[in-house]
Amino acid sequence: MGRKKSYDRRDIAARAMRLFWERGYHATSTRNLTDAMGINPYSLYAEFGSKEALYAAAVAHYEDTVVERHFGSLETEDASVEQVRAVLDFFGDNGRREHSELGCLLCNSGTEQAPTPAHSQAVTQRFIDRLTAAFRNALTNARLSGALASDAPIEDLARSFPTVLVGIFVLSRAKVDAAVIRAAADEALRRLDAVTTA
Repeated sequence: MGRKKSYDRRDIAARAMRLFWERGYHATSTRNLTDAMGINPYSLYAEFGSKEALYAAAVAHYEDTVVERHFGSLETEDASVEQVRAVLDFFGDNGRREHSELGCLLCNSGTEQAPTPAHSQAVTQRFIDRLTAAFRNALTNARLSGALASDAPIEDLARSFPTVLVGIFVLSRAKVDAAVIRAAADEALRRLDAVTTA
């Protein structure tokens, strides 16, 4: 009869997510992981198989929780200009927000090329695709409701806003002056305001 697990897989993924988010994939050792989780290496590998597989679980947990928390409002059926503005404004204050120096785990994966270039490329592309679709959803709703001008460049905005946010996440990670981060968000907001009807 096997030994009963004394840990929860989701909890392990959440703790690993935080550690990878803070330190990066390559700087996080198996010892760092097992110490943070209070489990032994055998349990870690029995559950996930490898550090790379644990990282994949941590990334999936980040997408399901952190990304959903910050961008899920853009994906709803009634998302509109207000949600777009709120997201851009929120991240514009990153330079003044505690822990914003963590940046974005998915963007960090891309810049670190972690755990492999192929994996990081797939993760980053999936994130950009999700953000683009989310902004497109909200902006399209806004145009249909008359909140945006009929000739508003929906596709252009939907593609440019994720780029602005990725830049903000990288600047946040690098601890660039808060005014620079705020200026990037404000420029995106000005583009939005230029096509807003109300």
